[in-house]
Amino acid sequence: MGSLNRKKTAIAGGVLGIALVGAGVAVFGGGDGSSPATAAATPDPGVSAAAVAASGSVSASGTVEAARVRDLSFTTAGTVTVLNVEAGDKVGKGDVIARVDSTEAQQNVHAAYLGLTEAGDALDKAGAKSTSDTAYKSAYAKYVQARNAYNKADRALTGTKIVAPFAGTVTAVSATKGAEAQAGTSVVTLTDLSDLTVTADFTEADTTRLKKGQKASVTFDSLGKTVTGEVVSIAPVPVSSTSETTAQGPQTQSSTTVVQYAVGIELSSVPAKARAGQGVTVEVKI
Repeated sequence: MGSLNRKKTAIAGGVLGIALVGAGVAVFGGGDGSSPATAAATPDPGVSAAAVAASGSVSASGTVEAARVRDLSFTTAGTVTVLNVEAGDKVGKGDVIARVDSTEAQQNVHAAYLGLTEAGDALDKAGAKSTSDTAYKSAYAKYVQARNAYNKADRALTGTKIVAPFAGTVTAVSATKGAEAQAGTSVVTLTDLSDLTVTADFTEADTTRLKKGQKASVTFDSLGKTVTGEVVSIAPVPVSSTSETTAQGPQTQSSTTVVQYAVGIELSSVPAKARAGQGVTVEVKI
């Protein structure tokens, strides 16, 4: 009997111990039966998944570009008689860069001016009559034609020279003195190197997280310098689209299309040795 009583006492003690352990778990687990690990893994209901995904930053490679670049050409064809610049020269706004032979254009302006003067005199004589008079109407029509001819000849004369539209640096010269220059064909490329911007190509996924006004850091790879910037433009259409094919097995392949959009960055400052065409790394804070 003593042995049996001892066994019952041991069993009862074990049951009580299990009960106490279970109670302890309930108490220290928050009283709702969940373990500490489970409670810690529960997401904060005040933070959305979208907010978590939008945190951080995105980056892309970019290129330094001049804000103003202009290909300059003659609007009147002719033989190049004056070429005042070479690549690398700096010019001011209004400086004459090049000329073609203007002899014929000057003669046409003189002839057109004489015709305009005669038409004006004829109109003055007819002006004393009623505006309904046929002679006056004819004189006025001839005057308008003469005036248009003069304006056209004057524009042709103006087109025999190239004038710098802004101060900048000549970055390319494609004409030579004595050669024929066609109207509309680029003769000189003028670049404003004092105003540099950055354009970076971001992937489609990253572009959806960008908007104007976001702050950016721009690292000039060759200079080892980083400056701040701001997103000022996002291209509405992609600048490139490439397909990447990856082998998944002996007979299967996976194809992925990578789409990129050009994003413009305005720099807060420009390093002293920065040049158009340099490579940069752009990181935009989201």
